[in-house]
Amino acid sequence: MTFIYIKNAEDLIDNGATRVDKDARRSLLMAFDKAIASVDSYKVVSNKLSNEEIFFGTSSIKVLSFNDLYVIGAGKAGSMMAKAVEDKLGGKVREGFVNVPAKTDKVARLSKIKLNPAGHPLPDEGSITGAKEILRIAKEASEGDLVLTLISGGGSALMEYPMKGITLEDLREMNRLLVLSGADIREINSVRKHVSMIKGGRLAEAAYPATVVSLIISDVIGDPLDSIASGPTAPDETTFEDAWDVLENYSLIDRMPKSVIRTIKDGLRGEIPETPKPGDEIFDRVINVVVANNKRAIQAAERTLTSMDYNTLSLGARVQGEAQHIGKFLAGLASSIARDAIPISPPAAVILGGETTVTVTGQGIGGRNQELVLGAVRQLSGLEGVALGSIGTDGIDGVSDAAGAICDGHTLERALKEKLKPESFLRNNDSHTFFSWLGDTIITGPTLTNVMDVMGLVVLD
Repeated sequence: MTFIYIKNAEDLIDNGATRVDKDARRSLLMAFDKAIASVDSYKVVSNKLSNEEIFFGTSSIKVLSFNDLYVIGAGKAGSMMAKAVEDKLGGKVREGFVNVPAKTDKVARLSKIKLNPAGHPLPDEGSITGAKEILRIAKEASEGDLVLTLISGGGSALMEYPMKGITLEDLREMNRLLVLSGADIREINSVRKHVSMIKGGRLAEAAYPATVVSLIISDVIGDPLDSIASGPTAPDETTFEDAWDVLENYSLIDRMPKSVIRTIKDGLRGEIPETPKPGDEIFDRVINVVVANNKRAIQAAERTLTSMDYNTLSLGARVQGEAQHIGKFLAGLASSIARDAIPISPPAAVILGGETTVTVTGQGIGGRNQELVLGAVRQLSGLEGVALGSIGTDGIDGVSDAAGAICDGHTLERALKEKLKPESFLRNNDSHTFFSWLGDTIITGPTLTNVMDVMGLVVLD
């Protein structure tokens, strides 16, 4: 088998201290590579298209039955999603505009769809000017037209159009305060949607009465349509009152930019219309299709490991929790398999997915995938033929240049020889420095897709 995405796979395999460690590393890394390949943004979109139709479930929609086809959207996977559409339906596209992360606008040469560089993880002027253009196109579409919307992770920052009076600086500060507040993603999005002209179903509202088909790559656990990129084409169940409750519950009212507070108060008084809700007639003309998600990725990893004759156990695609604690749990599971053959017997593999969190108290460089693996290093020590790793499917872990990390039963020994104590690096949230020193960071570069993280372990006989 050949590695497609992991650029330093052979170096990571060679870092194994023994032959069985190398074998375990190779198997796990190959599973990760196949997981990313299964959610390749070009392929998953292309598979939903023919030269005449868009497929969803057991149904399809005929593009030729519409007057004009418009293509809009935003997200980390936007460039290759747009290329797939242009390759299949380019002759029918009247106009297209997709906001993508800076530099990824250069990865595909398109003639019908403009790729607009925008800010991520923080919105920038490109995010706003692009969102305005996207709204213009949506509003231009009429009843006999089709608006094909391409949505993927990162769309919340990449496609921003705040309500009147809210500046870009205000928007950035609002997002910073929300992310640090402890609020969950639904709570954060309830505020974002209610200060936006494009989120929370407002993009679908702008396109009405045109027909809207959204092809979506999900980066949210459970694939809730109203949360992925803040749900621009999905009904919104939250209200201005919910948004105000979030600010109140997390003591943010006195710290939020005044323009944000003013906007939400105006909404509470009915001076700004609510986001469109479930049952609104505009959604009678909207079809939202999830074309790739974390479940798809871990199923691909599971199939790969099973094909290598491992007894394979999947723990699902909904993992949440503090990264280093999940790492310690997985290390304990590896030990149980190796020493007691519980819950499965070696050769064994466990695969799981989702998105962990990191409580940042230090000043180091890292990310949730590398911190998860660092949390496992000490407990895994001494086990032979065991590898444990975690990888972000977008190729970017935190603020580092790595996608994740891998370790085995000899990683602690190697680290201590270099005077690297895992606990010190955990306290400083400096997992990237730790694994870079050992050469155990997983490097892919941007993968142009994003379905959260894939984690796993392998235990040989």
